[in-house]
Amino acid sequence: MILRNIAVIACMTLLTGCAFGVRVDYRAAAPNIPLKPSTEKKVIEVATSDQRPYILSGKKGPHFVGVSRALYYNPYNITTASGLGLGTDLQTAIISALSRNYAVEAKASHNRDRASAPGAHLLVLSIREWKSDAYMSVRFDYDVTVEVKDERGQVLASKSAKGSGAITNFLTAGADVLNQVLTDHEITMALDSTLIPQAAQVPALLIPATSSQSATDQYDNCIRRVLRISDPQLRITAMTACDSAK
Repeated sequence: MILRNIAVIACMTLLTGCAFGVRVDYRAAAPNIPLKPSTEKKVIEVATSDQRPYILSGKKGPHFVGVSRALYYNPYNITTASGLGLGTDLQTAIISALSRNYAVEAKASHNRDRASAPGAHLLVLSIREWKSDAYMSVRFDYDVTVEVKDERGQVLASKSAKGSGAITNFLTAGADVLNQVLTDHEITMALDSTLIPQAAQVPALLIPATSSQSATDQYDNCIRRVLRISDPQLRITAMTACDSAK
């Protein structure tokens, strides 16, 4: 019995604290997101959705991330070190990771439906499970999904990860989960893609229609309409559309 008690105390000490009041700073669990270098600034908005059933029901607070059990298996809550919700801490970790790329402007968003800025990407992390259970060892259960959306709410890419197993470090385990979904090829391709802002898309009236006019006349008429556009970016995009009339 004495040896078992010593083992429990040693285990919980290694996992940052004793069984009473263990706190984890998941803000430091920043993943490594391999985005390509770019000369153009990309805006990536980051939102999270904590869908853990015991959080939605109110049985646990959003800062709850697991339980640590004392010598007689009495459970004590493991919480975030910040006192904020798990979703907020993971949002901070992802923003920190994205901000390592000088070409990325990463910022928090409360809108999980679509990107709010023209031409921006929205990265949404949905958390269905994220809980540790520590006694003689520590088991970590997780179930998450990442989606990349544009300003119209179209899903450009999606990746899920789910698992359960023994861990030796809370932060490393958290970062590993985020890496599983955020280093996925389709996710990084979607984040690297260049989106044309909805406001800058070519109005239908600028696209030459098939008619009895010659190709030269259609092109000239299209260019005349383009030259009346005051927005420089939209003007360039519209001029490209006129090329189809040649």
